[in-house]
Amino acid sequence: MPLYDTWTVLNEELEILETEIRNFTATSNASTTHAFTLKDELYLEGHLSRLWQAWGKFCRSLIIKSCMGTIDGNGSLITRVAGAISEEHVSAAAMHANQKNTPPPNWTKTNGILRKEPTWGDIDVLTKITSNLIPSNAVQINAAISTIYTTAKDIQTIRNATAHTNNQTTLEVRGIMTRYVVFPTNHPIQATLWTVHSTSDFLIANAIEELKMASLSAIS
Repeated sequence: MPLYDTWTVLNEELEILETEIRNFTATSNASTTHAFTLKDELYLEGHLSRLWQAWGKFCRSLIIKSCMGTIDGNGSLITRVAGAISEEHVSAAAMHANQKNTPPPNWTKTNGILRKEPTWGDIDVLTKITSNLIPSNAVQINAAISTIYTTAKDIQTIRNATAHTNNQTTLEVRGIMTRYVVFPTNHPIQATLWTVHSTSDFLIANAIEELKMASLSAIS
């Protein structure tokens, strides 16, 4: 599958998620009064989960296809990395790259257990994998994802605190407060409706827009 097709799948999902969050904020009192109901929180938690899954799936596909050889968004050939014989080989090599600080690429093993794979959507992990496996478009990928480093990490912080709510993850969410126009939050998921200073948009909606642009740049 050419990288443009991979991006199209992500973009279609992001368009749906953006429409959904725009509709939600236009009709829910939570976006203006910050009085969240349980239903509001459940909706936002599901929305954030779908966003994180879509982003992670795109990053995984981007790396695997780039290593195995494909066509980029401009129609140029991305040659296969020697050793990237199958998806399972790339998966194992990515796992190895994520486990070490500066390991040489290891293409000798395969992995067929998806739960053992790294967190593809984590920008730090993604940069480490790309820099180690070195597909021919590695520079383009790393340049693109670097533009959304803060946004992607903040989304991940909120997502992790929502999925694993405890004192430490809650403090991590509070640690990003200075970057946004905030209100008191009783649950980490409420932070998705904080406002971005530069755009006056909701954190979650602004993140979707930035992911759109960065993903398109990554395949170009």
